[in-house]
Amino acid sequence: MIQIVSIILFAFGVVVFFFVIRKQKKEEEYYDRFYFIVSKHNTITEYLSFSNRAKYIFNHLKEKIYKFNEKYLSQTQFHELVRNAGYYNHEQSTLFYLGVFAAYLVLLAMLVVKATFGDIPFYAFPVWSTIFYIGLKIHLERKHKKQLLKFRTNFVYFLDLMSTCIKTGMTLTSSVDAISPLLHRFSPLLGQSISNFGNTIKYASLNEACDRLYLEVPLSEVQEFNSTVKNSAQFGAGMHSSLQNLAQEIRQFHFIETEEKIGAVNAKMGIPLILFIMFPIIVEIILPGLLRSMQNLSLDMIS
Repeated sequence: MIQIVSIILFAFGVVVFFFVIRKQKKEEEYYDRFYFIVSKHNTITEYLSFSNRAKYIFNHLKEKIYKFNEKYLSQTQFHELVRNAGYYNHEQSTLFYLGVFAAYLVLLAMLVVKATFGDIPFYAFPVWSTIFYIGLKIHLERKHKKQLLKFRTNFVYFLDLMSTCIKTGMTLTSSVDAISPLLHRFSPLLGQSISNFGNTIKYASLNEACDRLYLEVPLSEVQEFNSTVKNSAQFGAGMHSSLQNLAQEIRQFHFIETEEKIGAVNAKMGIPLILFIMFPIIVEIILPGLLRSMQNLSLDMIS
């Protein structure tokens, strides 16, 4: 009796499961046809292809991570490090988090396989997770340093372009708006920071824009630029000549830094030159005479 009831319940469950799957399939087809109407595809077969499905799943996952990033991660210190590394808007940071998540899943799968075969213990999981996080942080810090180096290298060209625009009669705001789209080709950090600088001038004030620019990029060149712009706006000094003089001073400063680096390299090369070049030359000069004298000494002893 119990077996018959179990079989009946099992059959009833299978039938219910079949009807639920069929209902979900109809709903999915309905939504697919609706999305096909609003999509740019010509046929529904093209829309339902594997590549489009994969693209849809990827965009859906990216949207979920974007919302999670905007809600929970946008105010964290790690997100600030991600932004400084070159991922400025939420879409770029979302793609970065998606790549990091995929890499971490691959690492986790490899660890699970190795732990299953007994190659590594299970308590090594948090150790490898910590190593992954530290390596990711070091990678972001290095990218941030590269961004700062590009910023310093190309900041002089920004000053030249800005002084030229001001010389033609453009205002500070209009010159920044004209230059900032071009700066992304040289340095993404320079283009983004100057674009924020121009927007802050429009909607706030010049002093606040200068302070925010220095907070984003705390370099001595930016501080000198802020002082030049503030003095020109406050005391009515010629901004064109001031920016030209500042660009010339920064070029001279970079040239002096390059000379110091070359001098430091020469100082570091002194010890290898002495060890691997000077000593072999001395031995090569002294050794023939030393061998001759030893030969004469041996002949005298024999005689």
